[in-house]
Amino acid sequence: MANGKVLAVVSHPVKDFAAWKVMYDGAEPVRQKAGVTGAEVFQDPADPNKIVVIHRFPSLEAAQAFLADPGLKDAMMKGGVTAPPTVLLAVATA
Repeated sequence: MANGKVLAVVSHPVKDFAAWKVMYDGAEPVRQKAGVTGAEVFQDPADPNKIVVIHRFPSLEAAQAFLADPGLKDAMMKGGVTAPPTVLLAVATA
């Protein structure tokens, strides 16, 4: 794994983007503790309540631990996520 770069690409619908974003922004300390080194949020232009979040991690293990954290599932429910997320983990090759 070159440079320890790992992306977690997570997509899911939410009830209300504005309410979800408040919860997401408030979870910054949780992301920092989990080793997230970068994060971006995107919205579907046709439906702003469909979102994609990209988190960067220093290692695959850090990404997997973050995604397996039961607190993440609870936070997603509190934030109004309305369906299970689709998750893609990708590791840099160079």
